[in-house]
Amino acid sequence: MTRPLRAITFTLSLLALLAIAGCSTGLKLAYDNLERLALWEIDDYVDLDDPQKALFRKEFKALHIWHRQSQLPLYAADLRSLAAAIDTGAPLGSAATTTLSQADGHGERLWEQAKPGVERLLATLGDGQIADYDVKQRRKFAEEAAERADEALDDRRKRWLREWRNSMKRWLGTLNAQQTALLEAGWNAQIAHLREPAERAAVRLASHQRFIAGLSTGRKEPGLIARFTREADAAEKALGDAAQARERALIATLFDAADAQQRRRLKATLLELAGDFDALAARGASVPAAAP
Repeated sequence: MTRPLRAITFTLSLLALLAIAGCSTGLKLAYDNLERLALWEIDDYVDLDDPQKALFRKEFKALHIWHRQSQLPLYAADLRSLAAAIDTGAPLGSAATTTLSQADGHGERLWEQAKPGVERLLATLGDGQIADYDVKQRRKFAEEAAERADEALDDRRKRWLREWRNSMKRWLGTLNAQQTALLEAGWNAQIAHLREPAERAAVRLASHQRFIAGLSTGRKEPGLIARFTREADAAEKALGDAAQARERALIATLFDAADAQQRRRLKATLLELAGDFDALAARGASVPAAAP
């Protein structure tokens, strides 16, 4: 699915939430304002009219209530389970991998819950809105390609390492010498799977064109998202799955190499976030849950 479609589907999973939030206050503020954030995201691609915005708010509200009541307690339980694993003194890679797999499951449930509302909203798009989205998305592709057109291999390495360090810092703090070496080894393994910018651009454009074609001809027909899924490039999906497997393996090794100070920091962060999720879930306890 393309980025705007994910926005329309209520772009929320455990990892997305944690990426939004740099602190406890940020997490709560982001969660309580997700409708506004999602509409801002959509506005970058499609100008919804007033009836469409009203439909979006209706669908989003029901999904938000369901998510707050049924999913946030699961997030909190997963985080506390990982925190408990720290107390055993055992390496953390396996426990971290389990938590990430649980997050995948939560994301799948969210997507299944969101699909009917997404299809109802997509069915209302007019030809002009789809054409406008097509133009904006192609423009974004071109801008992103231009930004990295002259990026040398060493620049890609520095960016890759920087992104990984920043991601891990949220959980472990500054990486130790062993973890830094593991990241360098991870980059060396990644080189074999790198694509040239032109190849990446071609893959993105082909996926976008399939999406536009599907919207243009079948947005009012039932099963739209199922057709998108069936028509997805199987080879690209396999490459994506392999890339995720490499990322998970690297995360596991980094967590296995956590020192005592990092383990203490990780436990405190996990328990703080679990408490935040519980508090957010409690805010909606008096609201009737939306039907699946």
